Amino acid sequence: MKKKILFINIIVVIAVALTGCWNAMELNTLGINLVLGLDFENGKVIVTAEIIEPVPAKEKSAMEKGSAVTYVQGIGDNIFDAFRNITLKFDRKLYIAHNKIIIFGEGFVEGESANDIDMLVRDHELRETTYFLIAKEAKAYEVMGIAAGLEEIPGNYILKLINNFKYNPKAVNVNLAEYLRHFYDMGRQPVLGIIEKKEKKQINKLKKSSKDKEYELSVIGAAAFNKHRLVGYLNGTETKAFNFIMGKVKTGIVTFPTPNESVDEISTPTLVMESDIDSQRPSKISMSTIDIIKLKSKRDVEIIDGNIVLKVDIRLRGSLEEFIGNMDISSDIEMKEIEKACSQEIKNKLMNTLIKVQKEFETDIFGFGNIFHRKYPKEWHEIKDNWNEIFSKSDLQVEVKTNVIRTGLINEPIGRIKGK
Repeated sequence: MKKKILFINIIVVIAVALTGCWNAMELNTLGINLVLGLDFENGKVIVTAEIIEPVPAKEKSAMEKGSAVTYVQGIGDNIFDAFRNITLKFDRKLYIAHNKIIIFGEGFVEGESANDIDMLVRDHELRETTYFLIAKEAKAYEVMGIAAGLEEIPGNYILKLINNFKYNPKAVNVNLAEYLRHFYDMGRQPVLGIIEKKEKKQINKLKKSSKDKEYELSVIGAAAFNKHRLVGYLNGTETKAFNFIMGKVKTGIVTFPTPNESVDEISTPTLVMESDIDSQRPSKISMSTIDIIKLKSKRDVEIIDGNIVLKVDIRLRGSLEEFIGNMDISSDIEMKEIEKACSQEIKNKLMNTLIKVQKEFETDIFGFGNIFHRKYPKEWHEIKDNWNEIFSKSDLQVEVKTNVIRTGLINEPIGRIKGK
């Protein structure tokens, strides 16, 4: 009986001790953060935080765009010091477990940024799925607070821009985990997304005119690194080529010059209409577009006659979405010419990007080093410390094959008139 009573008492004590959460944080005591901006000025770190305003739902619909958030800055010797200094002028402690994006000012990544972000990796709150962006030629706080889309919260506007990568591969979406994986990888260097603030052209004339400029954000392009050092930027076309090589393209388009036109015996080109408009554009557009249905990319490295050859093989299956020309696309022979023109355009873009990265960046951002390591492990241990230099001097070989499987609702170009 005594043992039973003792056992019951122990259970009661344990139940009382384990009831509730010892480190519970109430919602009304937190400053929930969505976007962090990190800058480096005058030897100090500046942290800019976008924090959700705790607004009742019934009042939210009447609020103006961008008013659902507030911004606060802290300055310190490092990131954590800047975080804590925010508490001296802001009434809530920052809670970064829901943070989606970290924006680095260009001045921040020009220094020893890998050591400076130690707190972001060490802290238990920050998620590894947080996206990293570089504010190109700007401070991080200069691109924050802009919501040019339909989203009311600027942070969600930026997040939607990043996620639109699946529609257009002229950007990259890299998170904390992926950045660290490539940072510690000797066979591939990191690549991060970029964000730019651009002046928005006035289109809606119904709104009252304002002298203040309006801005929008763009995530086109990418930033290439050698470990923690920023070595250069890729523009949209080069970033698209990078994604082709890495096999990250799920969908997108390829625009290419239409091959030389041909006219059959029963068709004539559509006549060009005269216009009073003095346009500076070319008198004729001769660019066609293929929509990517499926793309496969294979990278390889070979040693041929003592020379290292970097190989890229692209296989593209697509749909002809826009054709500007006078070819008979129902003809297999002429369709092959279209496919060949598309393949040549892709090959040119890939070669230009590879050469730029080799000669200007001198940094392997494509992971050829990892392939070399797996294929030639003994040779790799001899050259791994100088791989970037070897990469920049290696030969290139690019092969592209395009297969058009659809031509849309019409099988003749709109510029052909039948029967004349």
